[in-house]
Amino acid sequence: MSQQILPREAYIGSDWFARERSSIFARGFHFAGYTEDLKNPGDFSAVEICGFPIFLLRDQDGGLRAFHNLCRHRGTELLEGRGNCGKTIVCPYHRWTYMLDGRLRGLPNRELFEALNREELGLKPATVGQWKGMLFVSPDPNADFGDWIAPLAGAAFPHDIETADLVRGKEFIYRINCNWKVFFENAIDGYHLAYLHEHTLGGPEPALNEWVQHGDHMVWYSTERDGIRNRIPKFVEEQAAKSSIATIPGAKAPGYGGVYMLYPTTIITPSPWSLTVSFMEPVDAETTILRTTTFVANSWFRYSESPADAEGFDKATGVIESKNWKKHPLETGDFQTEDIWVCEKMQRSLNSPEYGVGPLAQGAGAETPLSVFQTIVLNGVGQTN
Repeated sequence: MSQQILPREAYIGSDWFARERSSIFARGFHFAGYTEDLKNPGDFSAVEICGFPIFLLRDQDGGLRAFHNLCRHRGTELLEGRGNCGKTIVCPYHRWTYMLDGRLRGLPNRELFEALNREELGLKPATVGQWKGMLFVSPDPNADFGDWIAPLAGAAFPHDIETADLVRGKEFIYRINCNWKVFFENAIDGYHLAYLHEHTLGGPEPALNEWVQHGDHMVWYSTERDGIRNRIPKFVEEQAAKSSIATIPGAKAPGYGGVYMLYPTTIITPSPWSLTVSFMEPVDAETTILRTTTFVANSWFRYSESPADAEGFDKATGVIESKNWKKHPLETGDFQTEDIWVCEKMQRSLNSPEYGVGPLAQGAGAETPLSVFQTIVLNGVGQTN
């Protein structure tokens, strides 16, 4: 029987969150950008990976590298944003200088430091890997990207973001008042799609969903099954009819869909017209930042949305938050807003001393994936059920 595995403390406790940071986040791989942003030697991108400041760069030989964004002198942040640092990385504080391979090249006033060994003071490495035009980083220098991504080798992946068929849209940033696992579990819950999203996604019902486990990753497919074809999202159908959108070459007909949950923090969602890449940044036990970018078919690019169009957008911060909603979420016609609304409701419920969970809906397309995910988390923090 599908059942709740994790205790309530796993969703609200700071101690539990600290264990996740040191065991799951520090060792796992997380989305960190796109290969197209790092084309030339010296190109870099500074990112925040679950509390670990890290930067990625293209070295002099054309290879990809990742380092903790910390000077070995006083720990100062070295780089910020995206750009090109030239042939060296220079700390802005005291001008300690590093080669693109992380070696300490030099420092001012060398005579002020007795017995300093430059070979021991190179940048602390992280691990970077690339897959289908996307970059993934682990804070752990010994993490094996090949082992992490290998289970997805047999999973069909529809779009190539490195071709001219897709155009990259703007990034949406959401601040969500819920634990990262609440949002993850909502994404793999096939039971709610026909109910919470009745007027946006319009289904499908659980019997038409299929979740497939690939190692710690999960992939949801919603295609023709038993002679019944699922409906495409209502809002997409309306836009397609209104603007004569062409599907991306190779995409299947209406009914095509999918969600790729790359454990622990990456969500990739393709449709016949687009590919959305989302990354969760767990801030604390009850706060999650979600960053979302959508690649759309060339023919639809002029119709793509701006973050400023989203309900709850704050132009001062560039962040979308529920505290800024002017409409009720169920009146927005946006399934993302609906999901955030219900996740924040779940988080508030978790803080009730009376909170409890009954039996979960069984079946691969219902709530069974929640039990699977929770078991993976439990193992990740070194506990057994």
